[in-house]
Amino acid sequence: MDKDVVTVKNQKQGFFAKMSSSFSGIIVGILLLIGGIAVLWNNEHNNVKNIKNVKELRDQVVDVSSSEVDDKYDGKLIATSGKLNYGDTTITDSLFGIGAQTPVLERTVEVYQWVEDSETKDDKTTYTYSKEWSEKLVDSSDFNTPSGHENPVELIYESERIETEETLKVGAFSLISSFKKLLPANKNVAIPEDITLPEGYKVNNKYITNSADVANPVVGDIRISYTKNDYKEVSVLGKQKDDTIGEYTTKKNTNIKKLVEGETNGAGMINSIESANKMSKWIFRILGALLIIIGVGGILGPITTLIGYIPFLGNIVNSMIGVVSFLIGLSIALIVIAISWFAARPIVAIISLVGVAALIAGLVYYFKNNKNAKPVEKK
Repeated sequence: MDKDVVTVKNQKQGFFAKMSSSFSGIIVGILLLIGGIAVLWNNEHNNVKNIKNVKELRDQVVDVSSSEVDDKYDGKLIATSGKLNYGDTTITDSLFGIGAQTPVLERTVEVYQWVEDSETKDDKTTYTYSKEWSEKLVDSSDFNTPSGHENPVELIYESERIETEETLKVGAFSLISSFKKLLPANKNVAIPEDITLPEGYKVNNKYITNSADVANPVVGDIRISYTKNDYKEVSVLGKQKDDTIGEYTTKKNTNIKKLVEGETNGAGMINSIESANKMSKWIFRILGALLIIIGVGGILGPITTLIGYIPFLGNIVNSMIGVVSFLIGLSIALIVIAISWFAARPIVAIISLVGVAALIAGLVYYFKNNKNAKPVEKK
């Protein structure tokens, strides 16, 4: 992959400029702190709701056969498995005439273009420009060095997802149309060699492309590929209404529906919902905690800047401030989590508060052991 590296020497800020910048950082730090608290608060409330939703799903789900509709389960949360049926119609892309018998057909259009990455170290920023295929058009006018790294300004063709107009069926059950959104385009569609294409385009393996040399594309080259859904047997979770499966609404007003490839039961699909909830919970917990820690660091920025000008002492105190920012930020995060959980999960809240107490004790211990520390002089 071609790369181009540009190194820019940044103008060194003076004392007053640095202090002004660090005081501006306080505002950003406060916003990040508030944002992190909001992320954690919302996440923990969603987490409590998700736990209750999963419990309700486990209590209510009934596994049924898809071979016939049983009226006694009308209005109930059901799970069933069977062959995915979507009629005999073929979906055809009007752009190039590519078709397939499938419930979902996707056209993916990618452009070969420049992308910019940057890294700042000391008083220098290094910009690395590389070329890659991407669906999203990158605006090269925003680059630090746009000259020599110009990208196309518009797409000739665009990606598109096409869904069948036929009703999806599993055995004797019909599925509401929104179930189609749960079907991924998981298999490549072969492109016929004898297809009629616009001038300048040709077929190369799974792509339609205008690249003169596919092995060595140039910026602006386009490649187009097609994928389809190839599910045969599926399992479905949702609410039975007559002979149709739709969304099940929990007591917490959450709409639930699920479709997966292969044969499984209700417990299996609910387990996958629970696993997805847990992953999402930890992603947002980590994100919220990081925002708070960075926010606290921004608020303490002026101290870091001021101490940095004191010979020998600067590095030691700045390291201490880094530790303090982490401990304070983590303590705030745990307090927010504890308060969010207290009403629904008192035991978890108490454990979190104990964790906060331990962090505070560690913070006090850290200061006591470092308040008399003497700076190490350079020899």
